[in-house]
Amino acid sequence: MLLFPWIPPVVARLALLLAILAITTLALMPVSTVPITTWWDKLDHGLAFITLALLADHAFPRQSFWRRLAPWLLAYGVAIELAQWLTPDRDLSVLDVLADGIGIVSYGVLRRLAIFFYRLEPSG
Repeated sequence: MLLFPWIPPVVARLALLLAILAITTLALMPVSTVPITTWWDKLDHGLAFITLALLADHAFPRQSFWRRLAPWLLAYGVAIELAQWLTPDRDLSVLDVLADGIGIVSYGVLRRLAIFFYRLEPSG
């Protein structure tokens, strides 16, 4: 079950691509020039990966979220950290990858709760 079943997969795929491009750009630009941030870097990571998880789930609705999409999203988070390690203004952070994973799991839990409560709704 998708959280927003009215979003066509093609629209979700385009949104996912744009989100990946935006997140990658923000992750690799110098820290002092990042225009969008919350008060805490780990929250930025969590929110970004909740968003990516939602978009990926809707972009590829026939793929298993836990077996296919979540591992790819986490691999993307690791790739960002490796790329940051190679940039002069950024560092590799295992805690950032943990925050990415927490964002992915948070979406998965919200998704599971939505499925649970949706099935408990009285019909008619």
